[in-house]
Amino acid sequence: MVILGVLILSLLILAGILWCALTGIAAYNGTWRVWAAGNALPVQLGKHNYSGFFGLYMLPVFAALAVLAVLGPAGLGTVSSTYAPLILLPAALPAALCFIRLPRFLLPQWYKDWLDRGANKQELLLEEYSSPLTWLRRTKHADRRK
Repeated sequence: MVILGVLILSLLILAGILWCALTGIAAYNGTWRVWAAGNALPVQLGKHNYSGFFGLYMLPVFAALAVLAVLGPAGLGTVSSTYAPLILLPAALPAALCFIRLPRFLLPQWYKDWLDRGANKQELLLEEYSSPLTWLRRTKHADRRK
């Protein structure tokens, strides 16, 4: 019964990692932009929405947690518990900044250009930017006319 619980928990964590990777990469590449036009959460402290990049910047935290999870059973539990805050806090800082304000060097070029043009939210409300899965629906030459 315990093994089944661990397996289910592992699958849920893997699904979370895959979702963070999918949404974070789609937001960074600019194939998913509609999130930037709205307010992220009630805890959004900055003027603009940076929450789309949260998944991308959470991936190092997940990687650090995976390394620490391996170190514990390997007999290095004291090492992992001692150094966990030193590893996790710097890895989590960019993810936490997604709810305040990301520094400009952590933003992709499309987002910088959008901010420089005045951050018009109507630009981002197009159907082609509506989902992180839009790159799956688009054909390679969708913009060409026959």
